[in-house]
Amino acid sequence: MADEPEDFVPRMLQNIQATLAEQARVLADHTQRFDRLEKHLVDLSKLLRYSMGQNEETAFRQSQQESRIDELFRQLERLLTDKQPT
Repeated sequence: MADEPEDFVPRMLQNIQATLAEQARVLADHTQRFDRLEKHLVDLSKLLRYSMGQNEETAFRQSQQESRIDELFRQLERLLTDKQPT
């Protein structure tokens, strides 16, 4: 150890500090990317829930309309049958 230069420890500490600063920058960059990804996933989740809700509501309305059309056709057939001579 006596042969080592006097500034060995400060240089090693500076190297460690530089490495830690670089790692902190990389971590901050990844954190920002993760936050953006998380926001996109939340937005996608909302969109899917909305789309599925709309799809279910549309299917329900179509079912109601089909039932109503079937009822109208039955009434029309009854009216036409009643008016035809037997």
